[in-house]
Amino acid sequence: MTSTTSQLPSHYLAEEKQVTSRLVATLQQEQALLSGNGDADEIPNVINEKAQIIAEMARLADQRYRLLSAVSFPASENGMQSWLDQHGAEADKTLWNELFELAQSARELNRVNGTLVGRQMAINQNALKILQGGTSSGSFYGPDGSASVRTTGRPLGIG
Repeated sequence: MTSTTSQLPSHYLAEEKQVTSRLVATLQQEQALLSGNGDADEIPNVINEKAQIIAEMARLADQRYRLLSAVSFPASENGMQSWLDQHGAEADKTLWNELFELAQSARELNRVNGTLVGRQMAINQNALKILQGGTSSGSFYGPDGSASVRTTGRPLGIG
């Protein structure tokens, strides 16, 4: 394998694009599961896969940052853009733009997924309160500290 200093900062862009594409697909799968389209028991597997992909993305970005530093450019996305503007081949510029677009898609998918998780948590909390015999707006204890479980509707018992 060649040394890091002899590689261009664009060396890993194709691999970064491939890994980021996997992240987008995984986030889409997660979104489908969170939306109720599929087996919710698969969510932990998708979360684990997502974590592995993100770790791989971080590793690749670190390699790119090291290569940028080796050629005296800032170890950042702006540094990569500057390097590409000054030294990058057209194919590398295209890859970088595609990678950036995929990252934007991943960011938006992750935002939507976070909203879906928050919404599901609120639904679960309200359902739990109802199952515990409380109301969705009050506490379970009265001003004197005694339990004040209030339910609405008729009792379920027959008799």
